[in-house]
Amino acid sequence: MDFAQICKALETCPLVASTFTHADVVKYIEIIALLRPTPALEYLTPSHLPSTPPETLPANVHEFMRACFDIPDETAKWAWEIFRHLAWAFNPGPEEQSANRLKHIKSFLVHGISLNIGVYSLSPPTRVCLDPDCCRVRQTRDSINLVERELVEAKTHRISIFTLDLGAVPGFSTSSYCRNCNTRYYPNYYVHSNATTRTYYYNDNQVPEFIESSKHFYVSAKLCELFTNMMVSAWTSGTNCARIYNSSISQAALKPLMPQDWTSLEIDVEDVFNAFFLNALLLDHCERNDILQLQHNAPSHAERLRPALEARNSRMAGTGQEQWNHYCDLCCWIYEEDGVWYALRSAISDGDTMGHYSCNVQDCQNRLRSVRDKFCTDPKHHALQSQCSIVDCTAEASTGFRTCSDPDHRAMELHHYQRGKAMFQLKERLQRAKGFAPSNAFPNPTMPSTSRLPTSQDEITATGVNLLPDNSAESNSGDDGSDGEEIEYTCPSKSGQGNRKLRARFGRRRTHNEQLGVYSCGIVAGRATFFGSEAPNGVVEFWMKLFPTRASLPRVLWHDNNCSIVKMLRKDPDDSRRKFFEGVALPVDVFHFKCKHKEGDLDCGANCNPYAWPELRTSEGKWRFNSSAAEQTNAWFGGFHSVVREMTVERYNFFLDEMIKRRNRFLVDDLRRRGKKPGYIPREALLAEDMDM
Repeated sequence: MDFAQICKALETCPLVASTFTHADVVKYIEIIALLRPTPALEYLTPSHLPSTPPETLPANVHEFMRACFDIPDETAKWAWEIFRHLAWAFNPGPEEQSANRLKHIKSFLVHGISLNIGVYSLSPPTRVCLDPDCCRVRQTRDSINLVERELVEAKTHRISIFTLDLGAVPGFSTSSYCRNCNTRYYPNYYVHSNATTRTYYYNDNQVPEFIESSKHFYVSAKLCELFTNMMVSAWTSGTNCARIYNSSISQAALKPLMPQDWTSLEIDVEDVFNAFFLNALLLDHCERNDILQLQHNAPSHAERLRPALEARNSRMAGTGQEQWNHYCDLCCWIYEEDGVWYALRSAISDGDTMGHYSCNVQDCQNRLRSVRDKFCTDPKHHALQSQCSIVDCTAEASTGFRTCSDPDHRAMELHHYQRGKAMFQLKERLQRAKGFAPSNAFPNPTMPSTSRLPTSQDEITATGVNLLPDNSAESNSGDDGSDGEEIEYTCPSKSGQGNRKLRARFGRRRTHNEQLGVYSCGIVAGRATFFGSEAPNGVVEFWMKLFPTRASLPRVLWHDNNCSIVKMLRKDPDDSRRKFFEGVALPVDVFHFKCKHKEGDLDCGANCNPYAWPELRTSEGKWRFNSSAAEQTNAWFGGFHSVVREMTVERYNFFLDEMIKRRNRFLVDDLRRRGKKPGYIPREALLAEDMDM
């Protein structure tokens, strides 16, 4: 701000000059700059040119400015008259604007809320209808022009805004309406009154500054990025993200100034995850120069996001990760031989025992209606919910139990629940979960949920622990904490010679493992869910989907069970599959070869010993590639076990793919700093059809 211009303006009005100090003038101009891009200045109608200040302030803004400086009505009017051109010309940058908002936040809280002026006031990014067909034709004697349709019928609502700089603050959102095409424009999107689709604005590859996580609740994009980085770097659950924000980021000094009748100024786990998923979707669409569209009249925000999440998951499958075609000095050795240059790429695959809930029918990949269900909606599978939980028993379960009336089956069920309550079972579960970050640093409250969202969202925070039998024979859920694993039991009343072991599955089934394809530098090329087991044929299918052409297939593929894969491929009747892996080294990684494979296994020693390939060693006799990169990556990947354990399948897949994508970006930046020359092989070259197959 020009000091000389301020002095010149004050000279024109002695009344204002005797009231305002230089600091007051600076404050006045800064507050107007904070109000200007918002609907708080109601004079910003299409009929008013935004490049010039209005003659007078609207009533609520006038009263707000008068209260901020504790000045009479007449003085406030003269202040606007002499400062309006200075204020309108002041155009601070984003960082300066953020600092000014923090400086003047108390004025907004004390004087603005009652006048419908929030700390932030959000509005649509347009004042006219965006539909080209809505334009009116204006014909003159000399020309025909198209005139954009003005938006009218503004509606304002109270909102809660969760920011990174100021904490949780009250605000207002305004929507406008096009009477011609019946479209209502909101701060993030627009909706036709007779349609069911939300169309998000496309704004130069940028997500909105604030994202509507649920009705009348907005989360800043910067805060979404903080939550995402907390998750990828420290396995922070949604519950703990919300707790950290409410206890550490929200400013306690402002709490006494907050309006007492506001809906809520505390973020919860649903807001964290809804904001996370929506922010990631918007970023994904921006990166692809696409427009995000979601169902408007969805029963819940989770259902609204589901089709978009599933679409991104489909794109991510196989070759979808952005670092799929990565190379660097740590995973690719480029060498010359007889005047020809070759590239030797190295990748490892390994599984992590993490999974989502799935149908209790073996290898069924149908989606569950809810994570609390044991069977999918397939009529044949759904009918099994009332069947005895003992494996191979087809009798109906008795009312109030999960087994039939057979005494041995009933004894096994009672033993199972008693065992579940026993201390040794709790210790066993702790050992099984060791190494995984907890989803919540504190015990769950016993009071009823205060979530603002529909109960279908409760699956995000479900604990998955229920040691009591299901009291309803018609229930399709009833998790008992066993994660659907088959349990063996020997009836103690029978002799050791004649008794037989029973097997049962009382809980919900989980998928078997998550298989990662990792380059030797640590970059994850892709991921797949294995439903039944980590069988050799499943690993081969995973490789062929991850690297669908021979050009894309790394020449070195490490796996801890490659000896079985080599045997299987040797006997495979499919000639094309055998030929696909010709010339590919299939060694067992160094650690497993030394510690997990028998020295007497001559077949494994001959076919999978990494020392058999001279290319895998440097001239100094060291290993050229890190064959333990997948094990090291799984140490990070396994930390999400408790975060994703209760997610629906589409959220589970989207979340893990997003975590991998973000981690890959961090690793590429680190590789660049270390001088390892990360880059990309052209996808069209890797995905070209194989001519020799």
